[in-house]
Amino acid sequence: MLYNNFLLLQLKKKFKKNLPPIKGCVKILNQKTGILETDKNYIYNIPYIYLKYIMEGDYILANIKNDNNQLQVIPIRLLKSNINFFEGIIKKKNNIIYIIPEKKILYKNIIKCNIKKNIKNIIKNGDKVIAKIIQHPLNINRENNIFVAEITEFLNKDNKYLIPWWTILLKYNLSINSPKSSLCKKIKLLDDNLYRKDLTKLCFITIDNKDTKDIDDALYIEKISEKKLLVYVAIADPTAYIEKDNEIDQIASKRMFTNYLPGLTIPLLPKILSENFCSLNPNQKRPVLICKMIIHKNGSLSKKIIFFTGWIKSNAKLNYHDVSNWLEKTGNWEPDNNKIKQQIIFLYKFYLYRKKWNCQNIVDFNNTDYKFIFGDKGQIVDIIIEKKRIAHKIIETAMITANICASEILYKKLGFGVYNVYYGFNINKINKIIELLNECNIKYNKSFLTTLKGYKEIYNKLYDLKASFILNRIKKYQLITLFNTKPGPHFSLGLKRYATWTSPIRKFGDMVNHRLIKAIINKKYSIAKPLNDIFINMNKKRYLHKKAKNDLSNFLYLQYFKNISIRSKIFISEIIDIFYYGIKIRFVKNGAYAFVPKKFLYSNIDYININQEKGVIYIKNKLFYKVTDKIKVIIKEVNISGIIAKII
Repeated sequence: MLYNNFLLLQLKKKFKKNLPPIKGCVKILNQKTGILETDKNYIYNIPYIYLKYIMEGDYILANIKNDNNQLQVIPIRLLKSNINFFEGIIKKKNNIIYIIPEKKILYKNIIKCNIKKNIKNIIKNGDKVIAKIIQHPLNINRENNIFVAEITEFLNKDNKYLIPWWTILLKYNLSINSPKSSLCKKIKLLDDNLYRKDLTKLCFITIDNKDTKDIDDALYIEKISEKKLLVYVAIADPTAYIEKDNEIDQIASKRMFTNYLPGLTIPLLPKILSENFCSLNPNQKRPVLICKMIIHKNGSLSKKIIFFTGWIKSNAKLNYHDVSNWLEKTGNWEPDNNKIKQQIIFLYKFYLYRKKWNCQNIVDFNNTDYKFIFGDKGQIVDIIIEKKRIAHKIIETAMITANICASEILYKKLGFGVYNVYYGFNINKINKIIELLNECNIKYNKSFLTTLKGYKEIYNKLYDLKASFILNRIKKYQLITLFNTKPGPHFSLGLKRYATWTSPIRKFGDMVNHRLIKAIINKKYSIAKPLNDIFINMNKKRYLHKKAKNDLSNFLYLQYFKNISIRSKIFISEIIDIFYYGIKIRFVKNGAYAFVPKKFLYSNIDYININQEKGVIYIKNKLFYKVTDKIKVIIKEVNISGIIAKII
């Protein structure tokens, strides 16, 4: 802390005139004291009279003022707010309604509430609410402005169980509900002049989860010959209703994704659009963007790929479970008619054709997915392994193939789009990867490992050798997939470039690509390149969504293991990672992570030798444990930090 220290005293003497504005983070200490901490850890006092214009965590621009030989700051502009949503209690005073935040975020910790007419008469003192800041004094040029919030959710007995979900979302400043349908005052097609081909007579079908309401893809296939299939991939077209830069578009550009959490889904778009006007519901005429392609028996794509806009009418809303059962010849479900039956058969044939290409190009990490099963009020009933069945694989393959087509047309016609870029191994960790590969007598040079071919070849060899230990270790040295407006390779898909457009109801980047593809269809090649802010915000939002999902999963696992009967069982677990102070494991049956402290590995810790870098543990100079080993454990403790286990 450098408040009034020697360096600041020197600054006070040196500068007689005003110093240039500085940036820093606000901290409210009490009702009369606030400070600004800069990125370099300099701390300045904020005069009491300015505290009403700022809140805890605000990142602001401020002017430095020398007051009686003491440096102070005057807030002038908000750069970024750390708090958008908060939980609070309603307080009525002199016909004005306020919200008292649960956590102290203001010097007086009371915020004026903007009340809509439809709830004004039902709101009362003591109501617990989730609210959103809609007015910040530093965003407005008039000094008399105050903080104003708007209620987004009332907490009651029916939704109170969602408080942990909302708390975690608010922690990362993520939305807790869908955009309001009232934003869609008058829904109409915007591109009336755009030609749309009428394909409503073709037998398009959709396959999704049973409870899916925002259906964004439909498929239709024709057999050209014994070696060729003509495939139509029709994707819902929200850009037919959402004008660029209007209020809904701006909200979507901030949210970026539909947020899928265990037990709660928060849509990207208002439900009246995502579940009604845009959703490819059965027997409803819908505007779509279509990719028409030919697939050969060897899995390859014909060069001639056509994108066009059209109308379709889905003939059936099918689900993964029923279609998988029918293809696997189990269960009693049957397609309603021969046309639908024929489409399922063609889809399966398409998958078998394309599977040949997939096997040659795609690196499949074979990750296990787990699903929380909830009761009516959010209580956890069970946690199960969610296997990817044949119908899932069919739809996934169709969407990847359609995305490959979009990637190429965007690249060839425009040279840009919203791309998913994945470069495989971290170039700074290549030496460590080479050391690991040498243990399996696999020899490659650095430059080869950083190529598409090298990435795929390495994984093929390790899978053939069943070298699960090495596979686990090299995962630590991989990069993550990022969004960018510039094309780039996607190593795990074996592609020079990859862009998605098949989920525009759920991803804002796909909406952007829709608009770009439509511009290509209309031969408007001079369309502006998407701003860099788009992919920067997409990367940030996806990271925050992942953090929120991880936090919620950890919370739900702790709730699940509070049940003594569950905790008393023996769990088969896989060693995920090894640290100097113990090992991280994952229960095979339900996916919960746990930690085994060093003291539970052996009675005398002096005999334990842990090599964290290599992921192995020796006891009395004998190899006892390594990453990927399966071990049996019992739960010793469940606390806020996590699950503590002991090897048996």
